[in-house]
Parts: sequence; structure tokens; C-alpha cells
Amino acid sequence: MNRVITYLVFLLVAVSAVAQVNVSGTVVDKESNEPLAGASVIVKGADGKIKKYATSKGDGGFAMSLPSVTGCRLEVSMMSFAKKTIPLDSVSFPLTVFLEPGTTLLKEVTVKADRIREQGDTISYNVGSFAQAQDRSIGDVLKRMPGIDVDNNGKIQYQGEDINKFYIEGSDLLGGKYGIATNGISHEDVGAVEVMENHQPMQVLSGISFSDKAAINLKLKNKAKATWSFHGDAGGGYSWQPDGAIWDGELFAMAVMPNFQNITTFKTNNIGEDLSAQATDFFASRRGTDLSRYVGVSLPSVPNLSRKRTLFNRSALVSTNALWKLGRGEFKAQLDYSFNRVTADAANITTYFLNDGNRVVTENRNGVDRSHSLSGKFIYELNQKTAFINNTLKTNIDWDDVRLGVTGSLPNDQTASLPDYYVGNDFKIIKRFNGSSRNALGSAKNHLVTFISKNEWESLPQTLSVSINDGVLRQQVKDHAFYTNESAAYAFSVKGITISLEGGVKGYFRTLNTELPDMPEEIPGETTNVLNTNYFTVYATPKFEYWAKRVKFLLSAPVSFAHYTFDKALANRSEVYFSPSLSMNWKPNNRFDMSLSGGTGRSPMDLNMIQPGYVMTNYRSFRRGVDDFYNSTSQNVSANVSYKHTRRGLFANAFVMQSWSHNPYTLAQQLYGDYVVYLHISEK
Repeated sequence: MNRVITYLVFLLVAVSAVAQVNVSGTVVDKESNEPLAGASVIVKGADGKIKKYATSKGDGGFAMSLPSVTGCRLEVSMMSFAKKTIPLDSVSFPLTVFLEPGTTLLKEVTVKADRIREQGDTISYNVGSFAQAQDRSIGDVLKRMPGIDVDNNGKIQYQGEDINKFYIEGSDLLGGKYGIATNGISHEDVGAVEVMENHQPMQVLSGISFSDKAAINLKLKNKAKATWSFHGDAGGGYSWQPDGAIWDGELFAMAVMPNFQNITTFKTNNIGEDLSAQATDFFASRRGTDLSRYVGVSLPSVPNLSRKRTLFNRSALVSTNALWKLGRGEFKAQLDYSFNRVTADAANITTYFLNDGNRVVTENRNGVDRSHSLSGKFIYELNQKTAFINNTLKTNIDWDDVRLGVTGSLPNDQTASLPDYYVGNDFKIIKRFNGSSRNALGSAKNHLVTFISKNEWESLPQTLSVSINDGVLRQQVKDHAFYTNESAAYAFSVKGITISLEGGVKGYFRTLNTELPDMPEEIPGETTNVLNTNYFTVYATPKFEYWAKRVKFLLSAPVSFAHYTFDKALANRSEVYFSPSLSMNWKPNNRFDMSLSGGTGRSPMDLNMIQPGYVMTNYRSFRRGVDDFYNSTSQNVSANVSYKHTRRGLFANAFVMQSWSHNPYTLAQQLYGDYVVYLHISEK
């Protein structure tokens, strides 16, 4: 019985083997007689259904086995070649299939882009989905994109936080002056806006230092790439109040090429828009020279109304910004000039409520303010995973001339000249070493070495002339400062933990000389200030960062020792400062993000407040500082929560903060006849 079964099995196998048909052959280019690899070879039955499928190999060959080929046909197709169909009823194998060059007609397909797409930490907004007919610039479209807020000057926030970079096709052409692009680039040249969350601008810090800021990248359309694009517009009219012609015009040129970028713009108007704000560096930190103007002659403003309804000005901006990619680095040059002329006319009535009777002051003010600003910045940067180098040479010259006429309780005419001269150089180098040594947990270490050098010089001369009571009061202020900060830092990262230590020295040298020869008799006290306020500081800032899956902690504990010298104006002194802070960020998923932070500290006073003598700030206001050095203390705690659902276009964020500050002095004002003196009194 077993033998019979065995024979039947062999018989069935033999019959099956005999019934199989081997469909094989070679696909060849008819013109070149060369074999074609990757051609699609399909066997279809009489009913049109696919029986077998294969792809030609490198030598053009293909092979398939079928039980029968009766009523079947062979279809061979390939891009750039016409399809070939061969009936298999009366052919012998192997076949040679010759394909002729031809076109492949595809069915019409309509592609609809998503308004918002999310891929990892990058969110892409389709500009065409948010643009409207009245939009003039990409900034107008950005204002409608959920999660993004844009100020009138072009400054951008994402989820309530300032962005940390603004890129055009992946390059940082404008730095912090991206308001020129926000208010200048046509939305018709931009295909998509990318938001890169948790963006770390320096590649060398990737995986070592966490960033909770976002960056913006503009993806241009092909028509705006590798060529110069120009656009402009102009409008004009006539105004009856004030009486005169009005205009608003702009010329904008842009080139975005593989190794070169340039944006040049010229704008002018007199419709209430101060164009100099568009050239503001939104990323600029406070100058180390830390000077501020004492003279404060300002034109009257109108509260609670739009500036375009109340501001009578003439404004112009000329800006050119270029970027060249040089090997692995890049060089940037930025030049800006802005001008703004403002006229104002207003009437004020001020009442001072005093114990011995109210004091009423009437003022009818009209004046002109002409401000100019010329700035230049030259930057070389190398941004790689193993090294970061940046050197920035910057200079800025401002000059502001103000004339203000006043009638009323104290008629006068005042003029102020307020130039500001500044030059600085910042150098930064970070080197990353991937250590081969392993710790007890078996993780390789990443090492960072950083060196930073900052040097700044600023001169702030100020002149105020007041014609009053048939006499002239003339206030002169000479204020100069030099600041230097040299530091080095070392950091290493291992298994989600980063420990760093930065240390360095700071030096500050400032001279102040003020003179007011003819002080009003009503005000007692000194009218001359001759001061030197200098300090030398040694500091260290240890930091501890810990990343555990989606939770990140940062502990910072800066400590410093400072020695102050005042050239006998005040007693020299030494101080120690300690200001620890702790923050936590939790991101359980791509939609939810929460941050908590808090800190406490002790800090020195603003050295500009050391001013024992009077300084006239305008025709009836005087300022006097303190004649003693003091410190202030502060504490703060804050929380930030954000949520996004990109497919629904839902973005929400909430921020809350509580802060406390403690100072031994409080600002107060005293009246001496027609004059007001602002001074600091010993009240917490």
C-alpha cells in the first residue's frame, strides 16, 4: 500500500513538471541593441488579469513559470520607451523583446498640498493656503499662520517665545535684522514657511546643549532661486490735515544662489511709519558699555490712537545685506542707513496735587526731531559639528537733532544734539572632541572647549540749549566707556548628562563729565559731575544639564567677585555675587510642551545712577542720581505651557510669571518753583 502511494506522488509531480511553461527572454533597446535593466514584464490572461510579474535584470533577462500560456499576452514597459505587447499562443521561448524609444502618457493627477505638515520637530506651512489678495509681504501671511505672531516692525514669536534664527533657504543672511525680510520679501516668492522647534543654531552643540527656541526658514519657489528678483510699489496722494503731499514707496531686490545671497531694499514714506524699526537687530544683547542718554528732549505723543493717524513724519531706509559661502564657512556684510523726521504739535495741562495747594502747568509744544542712523556689521562664521568660529566686527553711528518750542507757563525754545558713536568686536570659538574613553556606564564622552572675547567702545556726547527768560541754559555731557570680557569654558557630555564650567574676567572703564554753568536759582546743589566708574570682575558659571527621555533639567550657578573703583568720588569696594537658577522642560509628545523655571540672585546697581550732581534733561526737568553704591536682590518663578495640533491648525500657549525685586532707593520727584527734579530717595 505504501508503494502505491509513493508511485502516485511521483506521478503527480511529474505531471505538474511537464505542465509548467517557462516564459523567458531578453529585453533590448532597438536603437542601440543594448540590454535594458529594470523593464517591467507582465503576463496577463485572457480576462486581463495579471498572472505573473517580473523585472528585467542587468543583462536584460527575465524568466517566469506558468501552467499554461493559452490566451495570454506579454506586456513589456519602461520609462522613455513605448510599451510592447506580444501574444504568447504561438511563440517559442526564450524571446527577444525590442523596445523603441517613446513617451509614456501619465494620467492627470491633482496634487493638493496640506496647509500645515509636521515631520519630527519641523512644521511646514503652505504659504499659498494662507495668502490673500491684499497681502504685500511674507510678513502679512505669517500673521495668519497659527502659532506665529508678527509685530509691525517684523519681529516674530512662535508659541509666545521669540525665535532664535531666521533663515532664507537655510542661510542666516540678515541675522537679527530679519524685519527687512519679513516686511520686504513678496509672499509670491515663498512656497513654504518652516518652523524648526527646539532649534540649536550651533551644530557643535547638537546633542549637548538643549534649546527650547524655534527658528523660521523660508523655502523659496524655483522662480525666485538662482536669479535676481525685483519688485516695488509706490503710492501717493494729498492730505488736508496736515496740508501737503503724502507718499509711500519701496524698491526691493533679492538674489538667492547656491554660494551667494543678497537683499537690498530702499523704502520711504511720510504716512506715520518709522522705517528705522525694520533695521533693528532683534537678537542684539545689551551693550556692555551700558551707556544711556541723560538729555531727554522728546516730542509730544498722542496716546490710545494709531501712529498712522497721529504721526507726521518723513522716513527712509537703505539697506544692503550680502552673504558669500567660502569653502566650509561664510562671510556676511550688512550696511544700513535710516532717517526719520517727525513733527509734532500738542497742548498739555499738568496738575500737581500738593499739600500747600495745587500747581498747574500749561504747555503748548511744537517741534521737529531729525534722527539718523548708520550701521555696519562684518561677520565670518564657520558652523560645523566639530567646530564653531564666529568673528563679528560692528559699528554704529547715530545722530539725533531735536528742536522743541514751548509756550505757556514757562515759554522757551530748546535744541538738543544727541550723537552716539559705537564700535565693537565679538570673537567666539567652540571646539568639540569626541572622546574615545568610556565611563563606568560604557558611554563615550563628548568634550567642548569654548573661548569668547568681547571688546566694545562707546562715546555719548550730549548738548542741550534752552533759551528761557531772556537767557540761555546750556547743558553739556561727555560720557565715554570701554568694556572687555574674556572667557573660556569647558564642557563634557555623557549619557544624557552635560557638565560645563565657564570662567573669565570682565573690565569696565567709564568717564562722565557734565557741566551746567547757569543753574536756576530755585534748585540748590551741585551742577557738575566728574566721575570715573570702573570695575574688574572675575567670574565662574558652572552648569549641569540632564536629559532623561523627554524631560530636561538645567541648573546654573554663576558666582563672581567684583572690585569697584570710583577715583575718590565714592569709596572703592569689593563684592561677591551668586545667582543660581533651575529650569525644567517636559515634552511628553510632539503636541504638548511644558517648562518651569525659577531663580534668585544679587546684582550690582546700574552704574549710570551714580551721579551726585544735577543734570538738566529738558527745559524744566532735572535728574540727580545717588551718591552711594548699593546692590539689589531679586527672585522669579515662571511656567510656560504650549499645545499644538497641526492637522487642525490649533496652536495654544500660556505663560505666567511672578517676580520680586528689592532696592534700597525709590524714584521720586520734587518741585522747585517751575522746575521738576527726579531723584532717588532712601526708601525700599
